[in-house]
Amino acid sequence: MQKPDFSNLRAVYVNCTLKKSPKQSHTATLMEVSKKIMKTENVKLDEIRLVDHPVASGVYPDMTEYGWEEDAWPSLFDRIINADILIIGTPIWLGEKSSEAQKLIERLYAMSGKTNDKGQYIFYGKEAAVS
Repeated sequence: MQKPDFSNLRAVYVNCTLKKSPKQSHTATLMEVSKKIMKTENVKLDEIRLVDHPVASGVYPDMTEYGWEEDAWPSLFDRIINADILIIGTPIWLGEKSSEAQKLIERLYAMSGKTNDKGQYIFYGKEAAVS
């Protein structure tokens, strides 16, 4: 039996820790387990630590159009949408995801109405996981 070839896949990991780089993140440590498996399978990897970027709060694709001076979301979203797989890592505080994870969810929601050239929602055919 021939081993499957995953080298054409891209995965992006979004670490929703509350700790800015270079502080150690336990979420990053946990995500390393999954990243090691992906690397073994030749999946191309990208990683974003959301708290390191000036991502505005809100539910629109670009919050600079709604009064925010700066919003890194449009460029970060390009990295996310160009991946086949999205892995979201978040610490759990008293049973709840981090505020950075909530911000990510809201900003992903902002993009959910966009469609591709076939008229399908842009998340069609994408995979996501949360750790």
